[in-house]
Amino acid sequence: MRWGVAVLPLLAALVLAGCGNKPLSSGQLHDRASQVCLLAAEQTAHIAAPHSATGANVFLRRGITVLTPELTQLRRLHPPSEVADVYSASVAAFAKKLSYLNRAAQDLATGGDPASAMQTLEHRLGPVVSQENGGWEALGIPDCLNH
Repeated sequence: MRWGVAVLPLLAALVLAGCGNKPLSSGQLHDRASQVCLLAAEQTAHIAAPHSATGANVFLRRGITVLTPELTQLRRLHPPSEVADVYSASVAAFAKKLSYLNRAAQDLATGGDPASAMQTLEHRLGPVVSQENGGWEALGIPDCLNH
């Protein structure tokens, strides 16, 4: 069973690699972005929430491990010109979210206070997640919303 979970990201990457540089139709963008986001959501659903402050870094690192390839795959998609600005803004917000997660994990790894690091992370993520979710909603891609 674990083998199947490990192969899913590879298969998704191969499917998406065939996208090329040609802009996708709105329907294709919806389908491919949804596929990427659903796969990542399935993987993150298996990450257990930390039960102590010391588990926060492990929790963040596992999330980062899933979100990094998701971002890479979303960046490879070429939206139709009429939604390119919204799509680019959504992906940029996603990238900023991931950078904040990486910063918090690095802070924890170097001995930062877990409560403070997580509070700072939560404060930073709020506006970025709102921006990202607004873009996904405008694009009609609810599978990429942060819940």
